[in-house]
Amino acid sequence: MNNTGLMILALYTLSLFGIAFYAARQDKKNIKDFATAGSSLGVFVLTLTFSATYHSSYAFLGAGGFIYNNGIGWWVNGIWTVFPGVLFWVIGRRFWYLGKTRGYMSMSQYISDVYENRSIGLIVTIIAMIFTVPYVAMQAIGSGYIFQTISGGRLKYEVGTIIFFAIMIILVWMGGMKGVALTDAAQGVFMWIGMVIGSYLILKTNFGSVTAAYQNVYEKVPSLLTLPGPNGVVTATDWISRWTVITIGMMMFPHVTLRFFAGKSLKVLKWSSVFSSIYLTSIYIFLPATGMAGKILMPGLEAPDTIFPELLLKYTPIVFAALVISGALAASMSTGDSQLHAVSTMVSTDIYKTYINKSADDYAQYKIARLATLAFGFCSVIVALMRPGLISDILALANGGVAALAPAMLGGIYWKKATPAGALSSILIGEAVMLFTTFITPNPLGLMAGLWGLIAALIVFIAVSLSTKPASTTVEVIDSLNHFFAAE
Repeated sequence: MNNTGLMILALYTLSLFGIAFYAARQDKKNIKDFATAGSSLGVFVLTLTFSATYHSSYAFLGAGGFIYNNGIGWWVNGIWTVFPGVLFWVIGRRFWYLGKTRGYMSMSQYISDVYENRSIGLIVTIIAMIFTVPYVAMQAIGSGYIFQTISGGRLKYEVGTIIFFAIMIILVWMGGMKGVALTDAAQGVFMWIGMVIGSYLILKTNFGSVTAAYQNVYEKVPSLLTLPGPNGVVTATDWISRWTVITIGMMMFPHVTLRFFAGKSLKVLKWSSVFSSIYLTSIYIFLPATGMAGKILMPGLEAPDTIFPELLLKYTPIVFAALVISGALAASMSTGDSQLHAVSTMVSTDIYKTYINKSADDYAQYKIARLATLAFGFCSVIVALMRPGLISDILALANGGVAALAPAMLGGIYWKKATPAGALSSILIGEAVMLFTTFITPNPLGLMAGLWGLIAALIVFIAVSLSTKPASTTVEVIDSLNHFFAAE
């Protein structure tokens, strides 16, 4: 790509800085505003910050690469584009209420309080941070490819990765949750237009219609339209594993859970959940056809994850391609900055305030959160420069790691018999099983490691809770939730 692409990308980045600067002017310089925007987000911004945060570089890169290699079977995982919005309402409204009534700003604060055990909260913080690092790195990997592609190879992967982190750190440093949410909203619009219109133009230019594209795939690469696909990847067990782990795991990540607390009202949360499901499903409407058509148009691609931007550069006008690829950067940035912001918040509220300086005021916590942004960003860029693997593989590992937290997290808002011993043992054993089925005995019976970890955590949580005593706060919290929502 010529200098036009780089110029458009630079202008796009400057516009994000402008939005973040505006948000910084509104920032009250306290930890609640940094963490949750003071629970002030409306339907439009909350919908787009949740949707853009939920999807990432996987949308532009990983999904296309998976389809290129494995075919139409990817679309059976479309179930996890609908469920997130549903869970955002079903689960999120309960945490929103607890944030309003009990002042929670993080899941660690919630779980420490509801089980009356700070050790559980610390373990949740550590696990969330550990598995968020590869997820942030995944965004950087995608961005490294984007910068390399848009510059025609003049900007190497490593340079693109470092530029990505520099931009992301500045956005979080300047605006906190408000800056992240407003830039996410802009990037969410950009991402939807880029993926939907970009995919359609590629198909229209080369085949005349979406139907004709599928017909060409059927005639030339029919294995892409079969299950479990040409490489035997998309089996029934893979499908069950993937959508379960991704859907539940994503809802446990701190960059998603923070948004439970950020909505202005329950009405905002409800409509954001509806529009999020629509957004997350519609954004992929043409991508399966595009990914499979890529096998015909660009066979033998060395890096399948780059198929979508490569097709854009080859078959659409340069200015449009540059704009859409900027949307690919938006996909990475909107998740990466949210993750960086979430972990920085956890360092401040769940570690610094809880264990290091218990008397720290809101402004001191705010400063620590900003410093943590730099430290965590540095760690993530090191992981990204190591190029740890395919984007879809990193996604599965990261989601599996946090999915094992789900029984303990959700038990505290639904089940009065949930106990601290049940929560602690389920987390520890669930993580151990997930790691064992990842690195020692990979994916037994064809089920992904994350699902094994989740199943183990659920069984242990129920068994141990039934044989131990619940904390009084657990019963109190669930009673208050049931009473409030029964009266609505």
